[in-house]
Amino acid sequence: MNLRIMGVYREAEFSPGKVKADAAIIDAVLDQLSAVGAETMTFDPVRFISDPLPDVHMVLAMCQGAQALSRLASVEESGAVAINSALAIRNCYRDLLCAGLIGAGVPVPEGAVVRTSRPLDLKPLRTLDLSSPMYVKRGDLHALGPGDVRRIEGLDQLEATLMRFARRGVTMAYVQQEAVGDLVKFYGVGGGEYFSAISAGDEMSEAARLALSQAAGVAAQALGLEVWGGDAVIKGDRFSIVDFNDWPSFERVRGEAARAIARRCLMLIRRHPAARDLSL
Repeated sequence: MNLRIMGVYREAEFSPGKVKADAAIIDAVLDQLSAVGAETMTFDPVRFISDPLPDVHMVLAMCQGAQALSRLASVEESGAVAINSALAIRNCYRDLLCAGLIGAGVPVPEGAVVRTSRPLDLKPLRTLDLSSPMYVKRGDLHALGPGDVRRIEGLDQLEATLMRFARRGVTMAYVQQEAVGDLVKFYGVGGGEYFSAISAGDEMSEAARLALSQAAGVAAQALGLEVWGGDAVIKGDRFSIVDFNDWPSFERVRGEAARAIARRCLMLIRRHPAARDLSL
């Protein structure tokens, strides 16, 4: 096999407290692919942006910064398969994620993106109950620090929180109605290759697990993701997806997830025009 695959690690600033865990899942997948004969290599985001890159058939991309995504898009244009694609990663920024999940038709709490600059315009939040508990999240990337997700109650706390975001230079916030129930972490791989859900509360019913798996798969497909994870809140057999992201660390299920991701990589590359020149 002359298949060449590159792994790109996530930027440290986008991986708070998770640098080693995030790198470990990329390394584990590359180990699986190396075991079947692929030539594998890794780049940190700085080198990926600045250095000349070798010709590769596939990129496993955990990067999230604008410059890295621009470089990733260029690599895709040259013919490489990207997991996940630059567009799919950008779709997981919160300013696009909300619309993407709603468009997918999956259960989500009411929520909307608002600007944090004054004067505050709260008209986008007209479908929310501003007197009930809400979460205010930074409106671009996922949480990068302890102040990036705040649970608040009432209009006064909402306005004060938006002002704090503005003072920190966070120009957009995502305001989401609180969903009540047990928090569930879920993980998946495209094509139905893998799904796992871990509840922080009561054991999930099989019906709820199946429904969440189907909804998460639909959402991932709408966002363009092949490797993904997220959070849901479940009460009984009903659930709401409250967050979705590209390439989680899969820390609690790394071994089985790495094997599933590697299988998906090989399946996708076999379908690609470049596979004509490979001994797969």
